[in-house]
Amino acid sequence: MKRKPLFSNPVKPEALTLRQQQALDRRDQIVETALRLFARHGFDGTSTKQIAQAAGIAEGLIFHYFSTKDDLLNAVLETRHSFIGELRNLLEGAEHKPVAEVLHELATGWLKTLQREKEITLVLFSTAQTNPKVGSALRALIAEGISRLSAYLRARANAGELRANLPVESSAQMFFSSLIIYFIVNHNLPESEWKARSATFVQDVLSVWVDGTLP
Repeated sequence: MKRKPLFSNPVKPEALTLRQQQALDRRDQIVETALRLFARHGFDGTSTKQIAQAAGIAEGLIFHYFSTKDDLLNAVLETRHSFIGELRNLLEGAEHKPVAEVLHELATGWLKTLQREKEITLVLFSTAQTNPKVGSALRALIAEGISRLSAYLRARANAGELRANLPVESSAQMFFSSLIIYFIVNHNLPESEWKARSATFVQDVLSVWVDGTLP
């Protein structure tokens, strides 16, 4: 499923016309409304009619911005409610930064986002098991994260910080998998306990992971 930008030639915010800004605001409203309803009723249990009613708009307006409900789900995954945007920013130009620093920020940020957005995250994980379209969207999101982390690890291996024969894709997959499993097992912890345990878990993961990747 392709994720399409609102405008074919994105413009800087200061260059937006009033009409374009209104269109962006309306699109954001639809996405946020869909997110709230997906988290409450699930992806399959939410119709575009319900989204339109909750947003106070005509249902046809949704399809002005999104061809299908699947495209709307993709838009949800591109928001701050998903870690992919933060991950892109963190790894952009990070090939010269030390592994321990980058992975600590990555693990801390990933767990923080998963817990902050746990309602929609749990819905996505659950629905992905029975809905092929949701499963495809979630796999694409995770695959992008693995691909970006793999590229970073490869750069650090080339720089001599990590061992040259490191299986970067498997290493990246294991890194993300450990965080996802931790979230699934511990997401119901009280907030204070979650913060303390997750901080310890990140340190333990980095200790084991980095020690195994050094030359």
